[in-house]
Amino acid sequence: MHRAQAGKYEKVYNRLTGRYRHVGDVLSAPSTRLIHAHFLQDGANILSLAARRNIPLVVTAHGYDATVTAREHARRTEGLWYLMLKPFLLRYAHGIICVSQWIKQCLLEAGYPDHKLRVIPLGIDTSSLPPPPAAHGRRGALFVGRLVEKKGVNFLLDAWAKLPERIRSEPLTIIGDGPLMPTLVAQAHRLGIQPHFLGARSRAEVFAAMARHRIFAMPSVRAANGDSEGLPIVLMEAQAMGMAVIAFDDGPMREAIKPGMTGLLARSRNSHDFADHLQTLLGAPDLCGDFGRAGRSHVAAKFDLRNRVAALEDYYDEILASTEARS
Repeated sequence: MHRAQAGKYEKVYNRLTGRYRHVGDVLSAPSTRLIHAHFLQDGANILSLAARRNIPLVVTAHGYDATVTAREHARRTEGLWYLMLKPFLLRYAHGIICVSQWIKQCLLEAGYPDHKLRVIPLGIDTSSLPPPPAAHGRRGALFVGRLVEKKGVNFLLDAWAKLPERIRSEPLTIIGDGPLMPTLVAQAHRLGIQPHFLGARSRAEVFAAMARHRIFAMPSVRAANGDSEGLPIVLMEAQAMGMAVIAFDDGPMREAIKPGMTGLLARSRNSHDFADHLQTLLGAPDLCGDFGRAGRSHVAAKFDLRNRVAALEDYYDEILASTEARS
């Protein structure tokens, strides 16, 4: 939003007046009929400019921005501005796109009006993914994500330690980095298990790992500061790669997978449940194969990028038609 060289006072001026010089020049074109901001904080930042130019504003709420507590928002400058401008955002924004029903429920609880909320999930380009290998040629479980509280990797490690020794010989691979890496490595050592912590990896390496592993583990929970998943893209990708999924029944997970058909859900924060599901699927390659095929079909039907873009364009047309009818 701001120029790279913008100082503190310029940023305050920009937010209050909506006079973002480098952005304003772009929006001066007659073809600019609608602004779409991603994340509620960015919607609040662009709000004054959109109002001054009388351009309809649509904002997408993704996850952190819609779920954390006001106290957590207030820890950051962007969050403070969002809290200050939230009443105006509720009033002026023509629509708020929620990436899941879960995010919509969080925004309703935060005071957003139902008539301004529209659920339009994100999607992936399923046609660009390689066909997945057979489940019998794959082993172990894979986690991919940032190592922070809401990802729940500590519960995955606890669950893995509860498995029978013969099953613990299967590979458990953790891709991702973050502030909890040292804590999680120490936890694994204390539990006597040896997961492979690979750190951050490229997109190509992640898909290669998905092709090698049978199960995708998604032990996400809601963090103490309220942070929660919105609708994880990586979960769509894992299912599209033919992986059986195990997740906690938390947040949007029932929207992302089809329980009992593409994966299994454990009770939230219950590592015993998670371990039971791991034991079941690690010993059942045929069932994993069924889940993987169903998951690929599920993602193609519900989260294909072309369909999601079409739904977004239809929503733009709806917003513009209603705006023009009122003018």
